[in-house]
Amino acid sequence: MTNTNCLEGIRCPQCGNEDRFMIAAKVIVEVTDDGADIASPQYGNGYEWDDASYCRCPECDREGTLKEFHVT
Repeated sequence: MTNTNCLEGIRCPQCGNEDRFMIAAKVIVEVTDDGADIASPQYGNGYEWDDASYCRCPECDREGTLKEFHVT
């Protein structure tokens, strides 16, 4: 399947997986003494990542930066 949304242009360079990835993301959370929740929509979707973010393919365990997983 060719991805057209969040994973557009992303594929594992080792096994070709395009379905799902483990990506390290920066998260904005609202923290109280009772715990933490992803921040309200006024802060966007509450998380972000970029080409320098850690990425791992759960199918073959290939690890690297997200940039290494971009389809060329």
